[in-house]
Amino acid sequence: MKRFGSVLVMALLLLTFDSCTPEDPIEPEVDQREKFLGNWNVQEKINGQVTGAYLSVVSNDASNASRIRVGNIYSLGASSSVNALVAGNSLDISAQAITGITITGTGIYSNEGFILNYTAADGSSTSSVQATYKR
Repeated sequence: MKRFGSVLVMALLLLTFDSCTPEDPIEPEVDQREKFLGNWNVQEKINGQVTGAYLSVVSNDASNASRIRVGNIYSLGASSSVNALVAGNSLDISAQAITGITITGTGIYSNEGFILNYTAADGSSTSSVQATYKR
């Protein structure tokens, strides 16, 4: 009888455990930076005034899997870029000096493009910039 009780307890225990296979398929991780990458047409407003358009190339930051490099920011030239931290659809540009101009700002991705709002300070004046990036 003791043996039957042990077998019964073991059978009940086995029935209470779920299978080790997951019910939902495991989704592969998507690089949240992907949507920002590539060539962009930029329309810029400085202190509320439309100043013109230029091209920008956005690439991954090879040294940090959470950042991108926004090229030709403030139309400072193709080799002038800033690092931007990506968190979902948001961008954060911490203060970075490019050719004597300090760039600081934020951005948001929506509708197949993104908008950067940043300041550009050269030491004597500060400009407020809204740059719209579209393909």
